Amino acid sequence: MGCGLRLLLLFSALIGSYTAWWWIDSARTCETQDEYNLRGICLLRIQERAEQGDNAAQWGYGAYLETEGRESEARQWQLRAMHGAQVGLALRSEMKVFCDRIPGFEARTVEAIMLRVAPTSPDAHLRLLQLYIHPGCGAFDLDKASAQIPLLTQCAHLTLEDYLERAASANYHIPADTRTAIRANLALCEQELAGHAPPDTTVQEFMPVRRKDVEALRRRLEAASR
Repeated sequence: MGCGLRLLLLFSALIGSYTAWWWIDSARTCETQDEYNLRGICLLRIQERAEQGDNAAQWGYGAYLETEGRESEARQWQLRAMHGAQVGLALRSEMKVFCDRIPGFEARTVEAIMLRVAPTSPDAHLRLLQLYIHPGCGAFDLDKASAQIPLLTQCAHLTLEDYLERAASANYHIPADTRTAIRANLALCEQELAGHAPPDTTVQEFMPVRRKDVEALRRRLEAASR
Protein backbone atom coordinates (compact mmCIF):
# COMPACT_ATOMS: atom_id res chain seq x y z
CA MET A 1 0.00 0.00 0.00
CA GLY A 2 1.46 3.33 -1.00
CA CYS A 3 2.28 6.01 1.53
CA GLY A 4 -0.24 8.39 -0.02
CA LEU A 5 -3.07 5.87 0.25
CA ARG A 6 -2.20 5.10 3.86
CA LEU A 7 -2.27 8.79 4.70
CA LEU A 8 -5.62 9.15 2.94
CA LEU A 9 -7.09 6.23 4.88
CA LEU A 10 -5.69 7.60 8.16
CA PHE A 11 -7.13 11.01 7.40
CA SER A 12 -10.54 9.48 6.58
CA ALA A 13 -10.46 7.51 9.82
CA LEU A 14 -9.64 10.65 11.79
CA ILE A 15 -12.47 12.55 10.10
CA GLY A 16 -14.86 9.68 10.83
CA SER A 17 -13.76 9.53 14.45
CA TYR A 18 -14.15 13.29 14.86
CA THR A 19 -17.60 13.23 13.25
CA ALA A 20 -18.72 10.42 15.55
CA TRP A 21 -17.33 12.28 18.57
CA TRP A 22 -19.04 15.51 17.45
CA TRP A 23 -22.43 13.80 17.21
CA ILE A 24 -21.98 12.07 20.56
CA ASP A 25 -20.84 15.27 22.25
CA SER A 26 -23.72 17.25 20.75
CA ALA A 27 -26.17 14.73 22.23
CA ARG A 28 -24.40 14.72 25.60
CA THR A 29 -24.52 18.52 25.89
CA CYS A 30 -28.12 19.06 24.75
CA GLU A 31 -29.18 20.38 28.15
CA THR A 32 -26.62 23.19 27.98
CA GLN A 33 -27.23 24.20 24.37
CA ASP A 34 -29.38 27.17 23.39
CA GLU A 35 -30.22 28.94 20.16
CA TYR A 36 -26.69 30.38 20.00
CA ASN A 37 -24.87 27.04 19.95
CA LEU A 38 -27.38 24.44 18.78
CA ARG A 39 -25.67 21.74 16.76
CA GLY A 40 -25.68 18.12 15.76
CA ILE A 41 -28.37 15.81 17.03
CA CYS A 42 -29.81 18.48 19.35
CA LEU A 43 -30.51 20.74 16.38
CA LEU A 44 -32.16 17.88 14.51
CA ARG A 45 -34.27 17.04 17.55
CA ILE A 46 -35.53 20.57 18.05
CA GLN A 47 -36.28 20.89 14.33
CA GLU A 48 -38.22 17.64 14.42
CA ARG A 49 -40.16 18.70 17.51
CA ALA A 50 -40.93 22.04 15.90
CA GLU A 51 -42.28 20.30 12.80
CA GLN A 52 -44.45 18.09 15.03
CA GLY A 53 -46.06 21.17 16.61
CA ASP A 54 -44.09 21.56 19.86
CA ASN A 55 -44.53 25.25 20.72
CA ALA A 56 -41.34 25.68 22.74
CA ALA A 57 -39.34 23.97 19.99
CA GLN A 58 -40.87 26.28 17.39
CA TRP A 59 -39.77 29.36 19.32
CA GLY A 60 -36.33 27.82 19.88
CA TYR A 61 -35.85 26.77 16.28
CA GLY A 62 -36.96 30.21 15.10
CA ALA A 63 -34.42 31.85 17.40
CA TYR A 64 -31.70 29.53 16.09
CA LEU A 65 -32.53 30.40 12.47
CA GLU A 66 -32.39 34.08 13.36
CA THR A 67 -28.87 33.72 14.78
CA GLU A 68 -27.92 32.00 11.53
CA GLY A 69 -29.15 35.00 9.51
CA ARG A 70 -32.09 33.05 8.07
CA GLU A 71 -34.62 35.64 9.14
CA SER A 72 -37.36 34.79 6.66
CA GLU A 73 -37.49 31.18 7.87
CA ALA A 74 -37.18 32.34 11.48
CA ARG A 75 -40.23 34.58 11.17
CA GLN A 76 -42.32 31.72 9.78
CA TRP A 77 -41.58 29.57 12.83
CA GLN A 78 -42.03 32.44 15.28
CA LEU A 79 -45.40 33.35 13.79
CA ARG A 80 -46.44 29.70 13.81
CA ALA A 81 -45.48 29.47 17.49
CA MET A 82 -47.36 32.64 18.40
CA HIS A 83 -50.58 31.63 16.66
CA GLY A 84 -50.42 28.15 18.18
CA ALA A 85 -50.11 29.41 21.76
CA GLN A 86 -52.44 27.67 24.21
CA VAL A 87 -50.83 28.41 27.60
CA GLY A 88 -49.06 31.33 29.19
CA LEU A 89 -45.57 29.89 28.70
CA ALA A 90 -46.16 29.86 24.94
CA LEU A 91 -46.52 33.65 25.01
CA ARG A 92 -42.86 34.54 24.72
CA SER A 93 -41.36 37.95 25.44
CA GLU A 94 -40.46 38.12 21.73
CA MET A 95 -44.12 38.90 21.05
CA LYS A 96 -43.75 42.16 22.94
CA VAL A 97 -40.35 42.96 21.45
CA PHE A 98 -41.50 42.21 17.87
CA CYS A 99 -44.80 44.12 18.35
CA ASP A 100 -45.32 46.61 15.50
CA ARG A 101 -41.73 46.05 14.36
CA ILE A 102 -42.06 42.85 12.37
CA PRO A 103 -44.86 41.96 9.91
CA GLY A 104 -47.34 39.57 11.48
CA PHE A 105 -46.66 40.86 14.98
CA GLU A 106 -48.96 43.86 14.78
CA ALA A 107 -50.25 45.11 18.14
CA ARG A 108 -53.84 44.02 17.52
CA THR A 109 -52.73 40.50 16.61
CA VAL A 110 -50.40 40.09 19.57
CA GLU A 111 -52.98 41.44 22.00
CA ALA A 112 -55.77 39.25 20.59
CA ILE A 113 -53.70 36.08 21.00
CA MET A 114 -52.79 36.95 24.59
CA LEU A 115 -56.42 37.72 25.40
CA ARG A 116 -57.42 34.36 23.89
CA VAL A 117 -54.97 32.47 26.08
CA ALA A 118 -55.50 34.32 29.39
CA PRO A 119 -58.98 32.94 30.33
CA THR A 120 -57.71 29.36 30.49
CA SER A 121 -54.13 30.21 31.51
CA PRO A 122 -54.35 33.04 34.08
CA ASP A 123 -50.58 33.33 34.42
CA ALA A 124 -50.70 34.94 30.95
CA HIS A 125 -51.92 38.19 32.52
CA LEU A 126 -48.26 38.97 33.22
CA ARG A 127 -47.59 38.93 29.47
CA LEU A 128 -50.57 41.23 28.86
CA LEU A 129 -49.30 43.66 31.48
CA GLN A 130 -45.86 43.64 29.85
CA LEU A 131 -47.43 44.27 26.45
CA TYR A 132 -49.53 47.20 27.68
CA ILE A 133 -46.52 49.01 29.18
CA HIS A 134 -44.13 48.42 26.27
CA PRO A 135 -43.60 51.89 24.73
CA GLY A 136 -42.61 50.60 21.31
CA CYS A 137 -45.93 48.84 20.75
CA GLY A 138 -49.27 50.25 19.67
CA ALA A 139 -50.96 48.25 22.42
CA PHE A 140 -49.44 50.61 25.04
CA ASP A 141 -52.27 51.52 27.38
CA LEU A 142 -51.84 52.29 31.09
CA ASP A 143 -55.56 51.84 31.80
CA LYS A 144 -55.46 48.33 30.35
CA ALA A 145 -52.21 47.68 32.19
CA SER A 146 -53.79 48.73 35.48
CA ALA A 147 -56.67 46.33 34.89
CA GLN A 148 -54.24 43.40 34.56
CA ILE A 149 -52.50 43.90 37.89
CA PRO A 150 -55.26 42.48 40.15
CA LEU A 151 -55.29 39.39 37.89
CA LEU A 152 -51.60 38.50 38.32
CA THR A 153 -50.95 35.04 39.70
CA GLN A 154 -47.20 35.40 40.25
CA CYS A 155 -44.69 37.83 41.70
CA ALA A 156 -44.14 40.51 39.04
CA HIS A 157 -41.50 42.67 40.73
CA LEU A 158 -39.70 43.79 37.56
CA THR A 159 -42.80 44.41 35.47
CA LEU A 160 -44.54 46.35 38.24
CA GLU A 161 -41.43 48.48 38.65
CA ASP A 162 -41.65 49.26 34.93
CA TYR A 163 -45.37 49.99 35.24
CA LEU A 164 -44.77 52.54 38.00
CA GLU A 165 -41.98 54.12 35.96
CA ARG A 166 -44.18 54.42 32.87
CA ALA A 167 -47.01 55.85 34.96
CA ALA A 168 -44.70 58.47 36.49
CA SER A 169 -43.32 59.45 33.06
CA ALA A 170 -46.85 59.89 31.70
CA ASN A 171 -48.15 61.69 34.81
CA TYR A 172 -50.70 58.90 35.00
CA HIS A 173 -52.84 58.70 38.12
CA ILE A 174 -52.67 55.18 39.47
CA PRO A 175 -56.11 54.06 40.69
CA ALA A 176 -56.43 53.21 44.38
CA ASP A 177 -57.48 49.62 43.65
CA THR A 178 -54.39 49.20 41.45
CA ARG A 179 -52.14 50.31 44.30
CA THR A 180 -53.91 47.78 46.53
CA ALA A 181 -53.31 45.08 43.91
CA ILE A 182 -49.60 45.94 43.78
CA ARG A 183 -49.38 45.51 47.56
CA ALA A 184 -51.06 42.13 47.17
CA ASN A 185 -48.48 41.21 44.57
CA LEU A 186 -45.72 42.21 46.97
CA ALA A 187 -47.14 39.57 49.30
CA LEU A 188 -46.66 36.98 46.52
CA CYS A 189 -43.07 38.16 46.17
CA GLU A 190 -42.57 37.66 49.91
CA GLN A 191 -43.83 34.10 49.51
CA GLU A 192 -41.28 33.50 46.75
CA LEU A 193 -38.53 34.88 48.95
CA ALA A 194 -39.63 32.37 51.58
CA GLY A 195 -39.14 29.56 49.07
CA HIS A 196 -42.70 29.17 47.75
CA ALA A 197 -41.97 29.75 44.08
CA PRO A 198 -44.63 28.97 41.44
CA PRO A 199 -44.24 25.81 39.37
CA ASP A 200 -42.16 25.78 36.20
CA THR A 201 -45.38 25.72 34.19
CA THR A 202 -46.13 29.31 35.29
CA VAL A 203 -44.94 32.41 33.44
CA GLN A 204 -42.38 34.16 35.64
CA GLU A 205 -40.08 37.16 35.52
CA PHE A 206 -36.78 36.47 33.79
CA MET A 207 -34.89 37.07 37.08
CA PRO A 208 -35.76 35.52 40.47
CA VAL A 209 -36.99 38.00 43.03
CA ARG A 210 -34.50 39.39 45.54
CA ARG A 211 -35.08 41.20 48.82
CA LYS A 212 -33.69 44.45 47.42
CA ASP A 213 -36.13 44.24 44.48
CA VAL A 214 -39.09 43.94 46.83
CA GLU A 215 -37.93 46.87 48.93
CA ALA A 216 -37.29 49.01 45.85
CA LEU A 217 -40.78 48.27 44.52
CA ARG A 218 -42.32 49.05 47.90
CA ARG A 219 -40.52 52.41 48.07
CA ARG A 220 -41.57 53.33 44.55
CA LEU A 221 -45.17 52.44 45.31
CA GLU A 222 -45.12 54.59 48.44
CA ALA A 223 -43.73 57.49 46.44
CA ALA A 224 -46.43 57.05 43.78
CA SER A 225 -49.14 57.00 46.45
CA ARG A 226 -48.29 60.43 47.87
